[in-house]
Amino acid sequence: MGFCSVKLVLLIGFVSLLKHTTLARPNYEGAVVFKPDDEEPHNLPIWAAGFEQSAASNTGSQTIVSKEGVRQQTSGGSQSANLAKDGSSGQLSATNTQQQSFQSADGQKFQSQNQAQGQSASFDRNQQALSNTNTNTNVERDGQNVREQSSGGAASSLQSQTGANLASQAQTNSESFKTADQQGQRTSGSSQSQNIGKDGSGSASNANTGSERVVLADGTIVTKSFGSSSSFQTSGNTQASANANSMSSLFTGLGIGAMGNRGK
Repeated sequence: MGFCSVKLVLLIGFVSLLKHTTLARPNYEGAVVFKPDDEEPHNLPIWAAGFEQSAASNTGSQTIVSKEGVRQQTSGGSQSANLAKDGSSGQLSATNTQQQSFQSADGQKFQSQNQAQGQSASFDRNQQALSNTNTNTNVERDGQNVREQSSGGAASSLQSQTGANLASQAQTNSESFKTADQQGQRTSGSSQSQNIGKDGSGSASNANTGSERVVLADGTIVTKSFGSSSSFQTSGNTQASANANSMSSLFTGLGIGAMGNRGK
């Protein structure tokens, strides 16, 4: 009984000691500490590789009124670029447009010209590509005389780091006219292409076409057309080439009849 009384007294004393004792906080050497969040914020998105972009554009116009008539001019252009900061790749482009017109005060003369050009380029570690386009139109009216012309062209090239080259080009032209003596139309077109490998093997081709139809004042009709093409191919010690040409002319009206047809 005496032993139990001693244990009870010790237990009561230990509980009383806990009530009046403040437990010490652990130091950092023995505690798990969470560091504060990063103070510097991160803007999204975070690009894997940096790019720099730029763009610019401009426009202009002018109108001149004089005793001769009204002359107007407008122009515009734009440029853009998207380049990797390490110089490994990029894209570039540019466009330009121009318009000019003139109307005489008496209304007998009118002229209009329109031009547009576009260029683009792209590159990376494996290849580079270039392309350009252009269009032109021209209209002239002087009394009963009328002439309208238009043309367009496109070209592209592709060069790889392995040494292969691809290139192509095309051009078209058209014209219509009317005077007191005659009226008619003319058209022409051309194209070229080549594909050259690193070892010098490859192929090339070109073609040209054209036609004309003119009606004279006496009713005579003159029709002409032509065409030509050629190709070349080489591989190792083997070479091959081919050529073709054709031309035809036809005159009709007032009993003239057909004067000739030729082909080659």
